[in-house]
Amino acid sequence: APVATIPHTRIAPASARPRAPAPPRSAAPPRASSSEGPARGAETRAMLSVAVGAAVVLHLSALTPHALAKTVNIAIDQASLAQESCGRAGGVPGTGTYKATCMKILGKATNPTSEPVFNADVYGLVKDQANDDVLNSGRVGSIDKLEPGVNDFVLQITVADSQPLPLKLKNFKAQGVTQLLNASPNPYDDYTDFDEFGAQR
Repeated sequence: APVATIPHTRIAPASARPRAPAPPRSAAPPRASSSEGPARGAETRAMLSVAVGAAVVLHLSALTPHALAKTVNIAIDQASLAQESCGRAGGVPGTGTYKATCMKILGKATNPTSEPVFNADVYGLVKDQANDDVLNSGRVGSIDKLEPGVNDFVLQITVADSQPLPLKLKNFKAQGVTQLLNASPNPYDDYTDFDEFGAQR
C-alpha cells in the first residue's frame, strides 16, 4: 500500500518571535532646581515667625486685668482726717438689737503716679473715746477712684450708741491698683436708709 507523506513544518526559534510592545513609562516629576531650596526654606521660616507672633499675641490678650494691674501705695494726710455724723444707722453687724450712729470720715489722699488709681482700700485704727475698737477689722473702707495728685475722700462707718464720741483716727494708709477691678465691699459698712423719724425706708 502507498505510504502517505507528512509535510515538514519549520518552527521558528524563540529569539525570532515578535515581542509584545512594552508599556509606556510614566514621566518622572521634574526635580526642583537648586535655586528653589533656599526660597522654600525662607518661606517656611516666615510662616513659623507668623505662627509664633500670633501665639504671643493670644497669650498677652489672655492676661487678666489682675495680672496687668500695678499696686500703688497711697499716702493719707493724717492731719486732714476729720469726722462728722451722718444720722442714724441700721445697726452694728452681729448685734441686730442696737441702734447705731452713721459717721463720715473725711480726709486727703495723694496718688503719687501719673495715672488714675482704682479701688484703693483704706486701713487705719478707729477707736472711741474709751479707747475701744470701733471696727472689727483694720479696713475702714474703699475709695473708688483717685486722680493723680491730692484727692478728697469720704468714708462711711457705723458706731454703736454705747461707744462715746468723737472717734480717734490713727495710722491711716491706703493701697490701690491702676486697673479698674471689682471692688470688695466693706462688710462692716451699713447703707440702710432711715427717714427723719428713725424708721427704715
